[in-house]
Amino acid sequence: MKFDYSQNKLHDYLECPRRFELRYLLQRIWPAVHSEPVLEMEEQINNGKIFHLMAQQYFSGIHPDVILMQVENEKISTWWKEFLRFAESYNNLPHQSEVLISSKINNKSFIGVFDLLVYSPGEKNTIIDWKTNHLRPSRKNLEQHIQTRLYPLLLTSGGKQWNNNNEIQPDQIEMIYWFANYPDEPQSFLYSEQQYQSDLNFIKDLINQIETTNLGDFPLTDHQNRCNYCNYRSLCGRGSKPGSAEELDTLDLEFLYEEIEEIDMKQIGDIAF
Repeated sequence: MKFDYSQNKLHDYLECPRRFELRYLLQRIWPAVHSEPVLEMEEQINNGKIFHLMAQQYFSGIHPDVILMQVENEKISTWWKEFLRFAESYNNLPHQSEVLISSKINNKSFIGVFDLLVYSPGEKNTIIDWKTNHLRPSRKNLEQHIQTRLYPLLLTSGGKQWNNNNEIQPDQIEMIYWFANYPDEPQSFLYSEQQYQSDLNFIKDLINQIETTNLGDFPLTDHQNRCNYCNYRSLCGRGSKPGSAEELDTLDLEFLYEEIEEIDMKQIGDIAF
């Protein structure tokens, strides 16, 4: 089966190869909830989606007060005030929100969606990602996360259009995570040629592992606490009861909320390649 690789797919593979196989190769539907209480998790997901849409509208030129009038949610309103403080300086620079970028790595197609790309041809290019996590991931976890490794790599290989049709050099790239619940504690990662080569080899190795594994041979994760928050847990014989939302915050699963649903590319709009 041919498909575009993304950070969601690769993160699933790194978390549990069997989950990757079930979800993307076998396309197995298994309608179990990820955690309890369900309503709390649904609210978290919905709030994150609303906030991302508001940020996209802001960087599309809509007045922030008009955007805020669309919501009557105290948490999102608080996020919004802090967001405006952070985002104002970037709004005055060349930028594009919800950037769909594609590239080939090792002859395989990859896609990514940047929440915001701030660019200056021949100079600095900044990828910014909004996070609405309850907890702020450690810098070490962020540094090792597939999104941090893949997104600058994609911009290096597929970002010519934002650099006068010239390849963007690794040392011209910065990636920033901004956390709505920790607005004064963003995390910034400067890219480099050394990191680029390391990430390129890492991604190539992952793809080789996936492409050379036969169906039925993708192993279950050794970290069984992750199974508590996987909808395939009963299918894999690892319990039927979902983990609690409170316990979720104590585990290394900060990106779970954003991985429940794959991005519908048709909803992103017209974005140039």
